[in-house]
Amino acid sequence: MSEGMIDQTMSALSKERSLSGIHFGGGECSLFFDRLLYAIRSAVKHGVRIDYLETNGGWCVDDQTAVDGFKRLRDAGLPGVLISASLFHLEFIPLKVTKTAIRAANKIFGGAFVWTDEVLRLMERLPDHSKKYPIQESCRLLGINPSDGTLWQLHSYLNPCGRAARQLTDGLRRYPAEKFSGDACGQVFRSTSHFHIDPHGNLFTRCPGISVANMDNLHPTVVATTAPFFMVLHEGGPTEACKQYAPEFKPDDAGYIGKCHFCLELRKHMFERRTFAELRPAEMYRF
Repeated sequence: MSEGMIDQTMSALSKERSLSGIHFGGGECSLFFDRLLYAIRSAVKHGVRIDYLETNGGWCVDDQTAVDGFKRLRDAGLPGVLISASLFHLEFIPLKVTKTAIRAANKIFGGAFVWTDEVLRLMERLPDHSKKYPIQESCRLLGINPSDGTLWQLHSYLNPCGRAARQLTDGLRRYPAEKFSGDACGQVFRSTSHFHIDPHGNLFTRCPGISVANMDNLHPTVVATTAPFFMVLHEGGPTEACKQYAPEFKPDDAGYIGKCHFCLELRKHMFERRTFAELRPAEMYRF
């Protein structure tokens, strides 16, 4: 996210009376450390309450680096940290680094929230904490079947709205598209108790890649004439959207692990064939 979009976002959020707080996440936003510092300072400047930073702590290669980095974040205005403990991150970040991040965050912030403790305890059973483990190897050593859904259970925050639906569905039960008939998305779309803003300033709730609000207008009037694909999902779900706008789309005979998985493949199909302004950003559909 550019500095200009950061400031525009914080300015817009500062006017939201019911907003209780924000968190910084990604991707891994500490990859752009100076931009992260800018975002924290911008939130403080605009009076937007910060709850925490989500990070995998991959930059915490030793105690001094980790402490110094968290001090810089704290001094900019960050009040707390959530540190990810994940078998997927373990492919790139040794457990030793994750634990260094936890120690440093405990020291600087007086505590750190680990997401999740269960996976952290599991990873501690691995023989070499200074090593990166490919997912197949860590599963073998820990006695996990990577193709029976256990990885999804351990990482319960996984959402089949992107690459996870393409790469992590082996062994999961699949259902025909007809099963989702009448399963509308309105409740999820309307709920703003937890929402995200992408680098372009688009606001979305649970479903990345479909948005009708942005930092220019957080409260648009949404009707079928202005956001037809969004509204058909809102009222009837992906099965109805397929019927109305993509009757040529042939659902996968193997089925889908859930409604969001089916909707993702349908939206990718639609994005490649017809322009709907609410299907954004383009990066969401080019993986």
